[in-house]
Amino acid sequence: MKKNRIRNHKKRGAIIKFGFVMYFAFCLFAIVWLRASVVNIEYELGDLETQRADLYRDRKIVVAQRASFYSAEKIENVAIKRLGMSLPERENIYFVKRTASAGVYKASSKNSLGRRLR
Repeated sequence: MKKNRIRNHKKRGAIIKFGFVMYFAFCLFAIVWLRASVVNIEYELGDLETQRADLYRDRKIVVAQRASFYSAEKIENVAIKRLGMSLPERENIYFVKRTASAGVYKASSKNSLGRRLR
């Protein structure tokens, strides 16, 4: 009976030791895997930062090109050369005076005394 207890106790101790070793190995593997994941994410962040800087530089170039396309001189040159337009003669220019705009017309169902019409 005593031998059985000692044998069961040794088996239980071996199982507990094996469990601790497996737990330690699993934790070690998890730490290494997490570290590798963090390094991989850092590389991806570096690539994204580089891509962001490139896109920002491209955006600045495009904004400058757009500004040059909308410049008055560029529009004037396109109108004269491609569309065949010409600068107006002084006699052909008419100035229009601004007048006050018409106000909103409000139709009311009340007469001048403030009573409702039937």
